[in-house]
Amino acid sequence: MAETLKKIIDYLNENNLDKAYELCDQNTDKKIEHVIKNIKGVISLKRKKFEIAKSEFLKSIELDKKFIDPYKNLFKLNLKIGDFKSAIENAKKIIDFDVQKNPIAYFNLALAHDLNKDYKKAIEIYKIADNLNFKEKKILFNNMAKCSWGAQQIDNAKNYYLKALEIDQNDKLIINNLLIIYLRIGEKDKIEQFYKKAEQIDENYIEFKLNKSDYFLFKDKIENAIELLKSIIEDTKNYTAYTKLAKIYSIIGNNKKAIETVEEAITNYPNIKDLKFTRGMLHLIEGNFKEGWEFYELRDSIVKDTSFQNIKTWKGENLKDSTILVTSEQGMGDILQFSKFLINLSSSSKKIDFVIFDKLLPIFKSNFNNINIHKKSEILENKYDYKISIGSLNKYFYKDNNSNSSDLINLSSDKKDYSKFFLNNKKKNIGLVWSGNFFGPREPYRSIELKNFKNLLNFDLNFYSFQNEIWDRDKEFFLKSNIIDLSKENFVDMIGIIKKLDLMISTDTFFLHLACISNKETWGLISASSDWRWYEYYKYNPYKSLKIFKQSNYKSWHSVISQIEKNLKDEFSC
Repeated sequence: MAETLKKIIDYLNENNLDKAYELCDQNTDKKIEHVIKNIKGVISLKRKKFEIAKSEFLKSIELDKKFIDPYKNLFKLNLKIGDFKSAIENAKKIIDFDVQKNPIAYFNLALAHDLNKDYKKAIEIYKIADNLNFKEKKILFNNMAKCSWGAQQIDNAKNYYLKALEIDQNDKLIINNLLIIYLRIGEKDKIEQFYKKAEQIDENYIEFKLNKSDYFLFKDKIENAIELLKSIIEDTKNYTAYTKLAKIYSIIGNNKKAIETVEEAITNYPNIKDLKFTRGMLHLIEGNFKEGWEFYELRDSIVKDTSFQNIKTWKGENLKDSTILVTSEQGMGDILQFSKFLINLSSSSKKIDFVIFDKLLPIFKSNFNNINIHKKSEILENKYDYKISIGSLNKYFYKDNNSNSSDLINLSSDKKDYSKFFLNNKKKNIGLVWSGNFFGPREPYRSIELKNFKNLLNFDLNFYSFQNEIWDRDKEFFLKSNIIDLSKENFVDMIGIIKKLDLMISTDTFFLHLACISNKETWGLISASSDWRWYEYYKYNPYKSLKIFKQSNYKSWHSVISQIEKNLKDEFSC
């Protein structure tokens, strides 16, 4: 018995899989059958025969439920095929075996939660591994930093990266990630310090060079950023350099240059869907819908929602006597803006079910004819003939639809007295939203630092903040202002409050869409960066209650805020 196992393991170590498998098949000793099944699973895993490997590991467990090795190997298999939920379950079983509390077992469980995007749970378990003295501290802190970023805990992300850097002062990836954080939060001294450090370590490291363009943007050196990225493209044809350059042209409102950059990128990277999706967005900005909607459909590679795979995608077929499932995607503001097309769909379909994000469920009750609102967990795939993402409805209905959502949708709000939320004076009540989610990729450009509203806030008006969160840079000014904080109120109450306002002033956020769809007069503060959703090139306003104030220069919001101040004086005599 021992000799046979030794020979099998020797063959495995030599990577002679055929001989190892042959010896496994020759085994007749029932006492080691569970071990043999596990080894056959390992061999199958090495051969990338995943289903066979899984079957062998399960047979090994069935023969001896106290044998830990197949659980460990199933965990590896789960990670390899991306089945993170099963990886979590197997990691838990391994821990159940572990009376001595091996930190590696806890690290693996945390990793499975990490890959499953349950970042808060992952951090919690990484901490247990740390307390049990997991030896690979740099890897541990680096993972905890990435999870903290995923959980939108910016300070924790920064601190864990700094801990990892203490272990290895020259780790280029960690330094680069810290640079990204410091650029986002605007810590000038740290930005300068880390860029000097980066260039001392390796000025030619591609990630440093790419992010130096963000450094130039931070310092308002737009031409330097453009020239740097052009030189990287000339030298390396780097995919990320193309996307960064196109993004910069978009930020400064040069749509023509953005298109040229993306077209060149597609020539060099014809199989990358993200580039074609970006090209589609640029087509839409120009009002070129035929090509625009075609490429817009490639956003699935960005959304990455693999739900409801077994339902056929609707591509304009006749829906008479058919049932269709409409799924949510992108941001909550996009869902509000595109929801008007559900009305078009309902006129031709027997039944429509609309799956909505849990946060929107309280406000999206039964407000449509023939349309049922559901959360994801309630859906049974076999009930539907077709599915379609809500953003895709644009392709079929935008060109024939000149209505807006506030004409069609009556968002739910409880019938209560909302006057209690307002100051008891005779001043006009103004809603204010100046920034979105800190972690959103476009937020550095479409959000405004609160201190820029200093003069406006001195007007004889009541101001109410609907911000979900206050960025660190704004906290001190916010606390000194007289703005009333409504962030703790639920969405249903916010609708009721918004309807009682005299005006909503908002950057491009969910609350801008919520106010517009509530048919409240809204002034939208829109960045210079081109965005097809505002239809600027063909003079179509998606909301009748919206007035757009567009930034003329990406560097400054001064002209926009000046216009807002003038309009406030004219409208409210303040």
